[in-house]
Amino acid sequence: MTKQSLRIAVSIALVAALLTVFLWNVDLAEVGRSLAEARPGWLALATLLALSTYWLRAVRWQIILRPVGPLRHSSVVLATGAGYAAMSLLPARLGDLVRPLLLAQREHKPASATIASIVTERILDLGTVVFFFLIFALWPPVMDGLDEQARRYLEALTRAAYLLAAGLVVATVALLGLLGFQERLVRLLTAPVARVAKRWEQPVASFLNHFLDGIRVLRRPRDLVVTVGASLLLWYVIYWQVATSMLAFSIDLPFRTTYCLVMLAVVGLAIPTPGGIGGFHKATQAGLVYFFAIELNRATGFAIAYHAICFVPITVIGLACLPAFGLSLRDVSSMKAAPAQETAARDGNGQPEPE
Repeated sequence: MTKQSLRIAVSIALVAALLTVFLWNVDLAEVGRSLAEARPGWLALATLLALSTYWLRAVRWQIILRPVGPLRHSSVVLATGAGYAAMSLLPARLGDLVRPLLLAQREHKPASATIASIVTERILDLGTVVFFFLIFALWPPVMDGLDEQARRYLEALTRAAYLLAAGLVVATVALLGLLGFQERLVRLLTAPVARVAKRWEQPVASFLNHFLDGIRVLRRPRDLVVTVGASLLLWYVIYWQVATSMLAFSIDLPFRTTYCLVMLAVVGLAIPTPGGIGGFHKATQAGLVYFFAIELNRATGFAIAYHAICFVPITVIGLACLPAFGLSLRDVSSMKAAPAQETAARDGNGQPEPE
């Protein structure tokens, strides 16, 4: 069995196991009824909000990549759509790698820099989600249905959020420190390489410099403020998307409960299945049932619709974007960074903007 076949087999097994847990003790007829009774107007609005978040992601990504050089907005939007389609359909979150590689190839930028920009994105995303969740934890709504076990789960999740917030602060400070000593750091890391094979020194140094360029927005105050603002706006739109989805299912909960539900959905998405299938569903369902006392079948219907709103439209649009790169989904699943992009000199298209 090839590595790719094994990866697919493990992914399918994970999806099957998680969906089994998700549908355990569920009345499928009642779930179908809750889906049929969902109000289409609110679902349509939630879908529009979901699609707008992907455009906001593209805008934010372009800001993050400013130190790498100018990029066409159309290329960033196309790569975002195609990347999230790949994330929905390919195992092990390969879409996170596909998206920067597509942009690097289309815009002739160093792949190491575009890949590094995803690290910056993840720091911003996690930081924003944790920030809003801690608002929920410090100012929780009334949760009459919260039993002792659920309370312990919520306390554990809150402790994990505090630890994650602390870890993100440390990681950001460390990255800022690395950027402050970029040239010295690159020399330090390439010295052993030069001793082994002198011809590798320049390619490795180029890779490291381009990678650090991809996170340089963290040291550019104006761009950093704009990027953080874009992240706050992006996730606030996501919370409204969840709120409108709940209204479609007549789930009447305070708006700040969406901060908790999204945090749980992010935890579910961490499980490496295509589009978070299974993990996303179960985390959302569990949050509604255990924390907010929503009836199991209605919570299950909501989780199915919520996931579909998040992933189905962007997957269809993203697949339509692939021909713009001259690629099919099969081509995308085996993409690798072009060596020429990594060994390019730091001038021309690869020249970072001045601080």
